[in-house]
Parts: sequence; C-alpha cells; structure tokens
Amino acid sequence: MQRVTESHSLGKASFGRRMFFPITRRVPHLASGFQPLVLSTRSFDSFFPSLNRLLPKHMNIYEKRLSRARTSMNAHGLDALILTPGAAMRYLTGFSEAGSRFLALIIPDDRPWLLVTPTLNAGQARENPAGIADIRVWDDAQGWEPLLMQLSKELMLEIGIVGLDDDMPARFALRLQEMMPTTLLKLAGTALAPLRALKDSLELAALQHAAEATDALIPIAFAACREGESEMEIGLAIQLATARAGFSDSFAPIIGAGANGATPHHNTGKTRVRAGDVVILDFGAMADGYHGDITRTVAVGSASDEAKYIYTVVHEAYLAGVAAVQPGATAHDVDSAARQVIVDAGFGEFFIHRTGHGIGLDDHEVPYMLTGNYAPLLPGHCFSIEPGIYLPGKFGVRLENIVTVTDNGTARVLNEAIPPEIIVL
Repeated sequence: MQRVTESHSLGKASFGRRMFFPITRRVPHLASGFQPLVLSTRSFDSFFPSLNRLLPKHMNIYEKRLSRARTSMNAHGLDALILTPGAAMRYLTGFSEAGSRFLALIIPDDRPWLLVTPTLNAGQARENPAGIADIRVWDDAQGWEPLLMQLSKELMLEIGIVGLDDDMPARFALRLQEMMPTTLLKLAGTALAPLRALKDSLELAALQHAAEATDALIPIAFAACREGESEMEIGLAIQLATARAGFSDSFAPIIGAGANGATPHHNTGKTRVRAGDVVILDFGAMADGYHGDITRTVAVGSASDEAKYIYTVVHEAYLAGVAAVQPGATAHDVDSAARQVIVDAGFGEFFIHRTGHGIGLDDHEVPYMLTGNYAPLLPGHCFSIEPGIYLPGKFGVRLENIVTVTDNGTARVLNEAIPPEIIVL
C-alpha cells in the first residue's frame, strides 16, 4: 500500500470566538441559513497549512481529525458544529450509533468537543475511540431539548453561526431552529467535505480492502448470471456471498437484464435473464466501514455485434477517464475525457450521468467527476470512473472501477482490470 500524505497550503486560522451578532443575517427559518455545498478543495487549500506537522504526535487519528475539523470550521466562518450519527461523526470520532433518539457530536469554537447522548447509548459513547471525555447524558423522561438549551447558553451557540450535519434528520434540525431562533444555521458540509475527501493511509488501506472484497464477488456474480435466473436471484447470490465472506453490502446490488439495463439505477426485480441479454451487474462490499463499488457488464449465451461494439466504446471511455488523472487535472477533465470518447462514437446523448463519484465512508461523496467541476484532483482523492451507454428498449453498458490519486498525481486503480471485450457467459 502506497502511503499518500496530505499536504495543504493553508493560512493562519484564528480559534478565538467571534463575538458579533449579525442581526441582518438572522432569519426565522432554517433554510435561509443553509448554503449549497461547494464541490471544490480550493478554499480548503487556501486556508489550511499541513496540519499533520502542527498537531501533537501523541494525538490519536480521531483527535487529529477533530482538530482539523475545528480549523476548517473556523475558516468557513462557523462558530460550532453539531453532527448527528452518520459518516461525518464516524470519520471524526470512530463512533456513530444510529437510532431514533437525539445523539450528537458538538465541536465548539474554543472549548473541548463533547458528545450528547441518550442514557441507553451512554456506555457506548464513553468508549468512543476519539477519547472524548465530556459526555452529556439525557433521559427519555426529560427529553434532549432541555440539555441542548443549557448547552446553547453554556457554549454561546445562541449568538453564533452553527454548522449542522448535512444529513441531520429534519425532526432534529427544525427543533434546533425553534430552540435557537437567534442562531444562524448552515450546512457543515462545506467545512467537512474537503477533509473527508483526502484519504489518509489508514483510509486508503480500508478502501483497498473493500475493493479486494468486492472483486472477490465477481466470479459469484458471473456464476449466478444465467438464463432463467431473475435479477433478484442474482442479487441475492451476491449478497449471500458477501455475508459469508464476513462483509456487508455497500448497497443493494443493481442488476439490470436486457432493456432494464438502459435505466442506470434500475430497481432490481423479477425480470428473468434470457438468452442474448446484456446484463449490468453493479455491486460492492464494505470493509472496515469503507465502501467498495464496481460495475461489470456481461452477455448471456451470445452477444450481438451492437453489444460488442458498445462495450468496446465504453471500455475505451473508461480507460480515457483513468488516463486523464494527471498532475494538475480536475474532475472536469476526467469527465470530459471519458465523455468525449462516447461523443465521438456517436452515442453522447446516451451517456446520461456524471463519470464518477467520490467514495469512502459514504458510497457517494465528493469529489464528483462532473462537467463543470474544476476542483483539482489531489493525492488521497478516491473516486469511481464509470462511463456508460444506455439504449432505451435495448440494453445498457456500464463499466466501473475505483481509483485513487497517487503522490505523483496519476491514478492507481484499486480493482481488477476490466476485460476489454464483453464476456459471454
């Protein structure tokens, strides 16, 4: 495993609390305070220095991530973060317990970070890998609101700008809005996404593990893809093999037989595979909390000349996308390189989605390989390259592997090589 280091050029960030109250920016409803996620690492690079050199060596990985999150939070004009269970909390703390009750990580501006937890999760919260010692507990009889009201005063959140987890349930976000009407609430993604996009060596190892676990499912998927089998049966065979190997599904397998494959995210159903069908197989395994994700396209019994040609075009587009990952390249460049191959072959109108998505603790995250996304690709970025051609009423072809940007700026493919010609099962 090649070690990928994080190197950022950031300016000095102040940790001092900003004691201002921009009345003109206060709004009575949450949505007005939310800002769209900026899919770029430029702002991150312009604010932060190489924090690995600045943080104490005795800090564990989660303490370092929390410190980086606070610095990024400040640089993006936020006074605090409130994050509920999900990928962001797991990234920062190694701890995330999903449930219907309010559980949150709070990162204040100038005080130690803390966890708010219901009584039934208190023991798990105290064992969090980040070593967070300040655990605030609430019980069902009183509810979580009184504790949050107390914390809003203690941490001066009512006069600040607070970033909320992008995936926070509305029942919590709207309640926080009501409880802190003078607080300006924004999405925290702009501050956290650039951090999570740059994978460290531990994350890269986990993603490689997930890629290998996913690759091991390819023979299972091919063996299950037979004439007379339903899409659901093929998907179930993949899921069963995943579980037997000790892994979890990244997502429910997407199996598109025949004309169903012309819908990129077809809902795997009861359609049975027929002789001559082109079948899309999209699946992945999770390892160490990180996602794997590949797509292979095969033919059953025989492949028409049209299917063979379309497959070759998509494969060439995939290779062009991989080759476009070069020093100084942007996400736009990768999308453009893959897309141009398909346009030149006369099928541009049938390539109906972006070329790829970032991957990590979430199956889809930044950076996105998308036309118009001029964010530079940096060492540690991991993403899919998955061009496709979808012919309505006939079939679809999509090919996908995960790549990471190496220290020299080029791509390293985490998965097995994709066959250059369609496999006939």
